[in-house]
Amino acid sequence: MSTGPAARLTRWTNHHHGAVLFLIYSAVFHIGLLGVLDVVLNFYFVSLGHSPETIGVFQSLPRLAGFLTSVPIGLLANRIGTRRMLILSSVGCTLALYLQLVPFLPMLALSRFLFGLFYGAQQIANTPLMIDLMDAQGRTHFFALHNVISMGAMAGGSLIGGFIPTLVVQASGGLVPPAWTESATTTYAYGGTIFLAGLVGLISALPLVLMRTHGQGAAAGAEEPLRTSRVPWRILILITLPMLSFGFSGGLTFPFYNLFWRTQFDLPDQSVGTILSIGWIGMGLVPLIDGRLERRFGRAGALGFTLSVGALGFFGLGLLPPLIVSLGLFVTGISFRNTMNPLYQPLLLESLPRDLHNVVSSMSMVMWNIGWFAATAAGGFIQTRLGFGVMMQIVAVGVMITGIAVVVIFRRRREALAQFTQEWQKRAEVS
Repeated sequence: MSTGPAARLTRWTNHHHGAVLFLIYSAVFHIGLLGVLDVVLNFYFVSLGHSPETIGVFQSLPRLAGFLTSVPIGLLANRIGTRRMLILSSVGCTLALYLQLVPFLPMLALSRFLFGLFYGAQQIANTPLMIDLMDAQGRTHFFALHNVISMGAMAGGSLIGGFIPTLVVQASGGLVPPAWTESATTTYAYGGTIFLAGLVGLISALPLVLMRTHGQGAAAGAEEPLRTSRVPWRILILITLPMLSFGFSGGLTFPFYNLFWRTQFDLPDQSVGTILSIGWIGMGLVPLIDGRLERRFGRAGALGFTLSVGALGFFGLGLLPPLIVSLGLFVTGISFRNTMNPLYQPLLLESLPRDLHNVVSSMSMVMWNIGWFAATAAGGFIQTRLGFGVMMQIVAVGVMITGIAVVVIFRRRREALAQFTQEWQKRAEVS
């Protein structure tokens, strides 16, 4: 029997059919609804004449929606199953995105709020489904593989996202009023790009429809509803606290990266898209060392180390060095910060009984959304009054705090969490 890489990959694919479909889904979703949008969304708002402060409010509304709806959505995921929740959220993200094409302020605000609601549902359902699709021994590898594929897809989306407005203009010649296609920076060009991104997001739900059920709880469908009176809210708040500062550092960066590169270095859309794609590739590749760091330091210790390196990257970026140096520091900062995703989520869920997974995932989203909302609401002010340098310094502090919080909570309170899980399981068996 062959034991080469191709043969091993084939056996893994055949044995983990559901996991493969999930990876395909995530790749397509990241191309359209994250990669392409990251390049053009703020430029679309600028083409409509909105100020940085207004754009900051637009970018905060999805997080407000996530904050207000995450816990109910987590309880709903327990009832309908995470696979169905992902299908509904992917379709919902596209429909919410299309509302943005109606360029009136109330509609733009509503569309951003609804996009946050559905994207939050997608994020809540992702991790519990991934836990169900893979056994404990393969989870770190699976999460790392998912990170590589999703970030690679996001990089591809960002790369082509910088060119799509030009292609939209070229393909529309003679079909629309000339004023709409006079350049690739018109509202029409960016709106057409957003429309195409939504189509890709809609297509992403197809692999989930094809996913075979495995009889594994959330992956297969619904679970027994969990009474809110039984939820240990204090413990969930404690162990999800790192997501508060993590969300804050993300909210000051990801919605504004495209404006950072255009403002600081006067770069065109194509160059901005290329730089973002390089960053997303780094976000995919650097977490591949997570497994080795985990074996050496444990998951919590590994996160403490990588987030410290990420904080140094953002600190250097805040000094606003020349373009090539800034690019290197940008990749370092976001790549090592992104090790949070493949390490923290399994660390979080494996610390608790399985019937709490959807709820703790939603609580994690609440914390992340609070931090992101606060950051994006203030981001426009910081950008215009204090500058991007100060913004990146604040981000560095936020990333460092996240690493410290993970180590303190999950290393020093590991025995207390284990004892809680045992007691919870005993009470569940009695009831």
